[in-house]
Amino acid sequence: MCGYKPAPMDLSFIKLTPSQEAMVDKLAENAHNVWARDRIRQGWTYGIQQDVKNRRNPRLVPYALLDDRTKKSNKDSLREAVRTLLGYGYNLEAPDQDHESLLSKVFLFRIFRTEKTYAVKAGKWYFEFEAVTAGDMRVGWTRPGCQPDQELGSDEQAFVFDGFKAQRWHQGNEHFGRSWLAGDVVGCMVDMNEHTMTFTLNGEILLNDSGSELAFKDFEVGDGFIPVCSLGLSQMGRMNFGKDVSSLKYFTICGLQEGYEPFAVNTNRDITLWLSKRLPQFFPVPPNHEHIEVCNTNRKNRARAEYGPILKQLVKPRAIQT
Repeated sequence: MCGYKPAPMDLSFIKLTPSQEAMVDKLAENAHNVWARDRIRQGWTYGIQQDVKNRRNPRLVPYALLDDRTKKSNKDSLREAVRTLLGYGYNLEAPDQDHESLLSKVFLFRIFRTEKTYAVKAGKWYFEFEAVTAGDMRVGWTRPGCQPDQELGSDEQAFVFDGFKAQRWHQGNEHFGRSWLAGDVVGCMVDMNEHTMTFTLNGEILLNDSGSELAFKDFEVGDGFIPVCSLGLSQMGRMNFGKDVSSLKYFTICGLQEGYEPFAVNTNRDITLWLSKRLPQFFPVPPNHEHIEVCNTNRKNRARAEYGPILKQLVKPRAIQT
């Protein structure tokens, strides 16, 4: 040996934000597309098994159809590159959005969830969602801290199925299951003991691209999970928590046999369902705030300043429709 002792930068203290994790996903997808383009130019084609002699490769498929192991490998290397840049002091954030574009995005969807006091931390639970329309909607489970201005599954809070695009969402999306039609019923199951989530469509278990029945696994229990859905413009869905077990269409086919219980089993009252809205809200500003200067605005010498972020207001809806 020549005495060389590698001393890479210590990146253990650098944690990526959700927007930076989304950046890693985009980089990984683009890197795959660049690799696939170059292989195709070299005469490679898709094959079930790797065949160097005949130039066949099983990974010559769209990024969404790659196996989880390959995706993870791609993202791990790019995540390390992003963390290295952050370690050197580079600022990597998503492009700024002006106020109008932010508001227009918010009005494209509305989130409905149960009240957080119903969060489950143990046991096996089931509820159903009927896609009355067949458009842009997502359904599944979320931590109580999900935000009204974040698309479900775009951050670490929610674990959901998008039957419009046939995708699963959690900190980004991957191809999953198949698309729904108007009138289809999604069964949403969470096993808090084994830390797994499963989805069914009209009683048939949906599979990921690797053939697994588990949509999500190995998640942290934390503050527990509650049912959630989001509806795009002009979309309609119905959530059935199973207070009346006989009203569940597919529970006896898949949920009951696997030991799941209806989410609202043994409840005396209807489960409280809330919808998310974004409205301006005022907060007292602490003295010597780094970014906000407080000015007197009335004769009684009181001060009030509007604190930039627009926060949610929760109201009880009459119907799950937006």
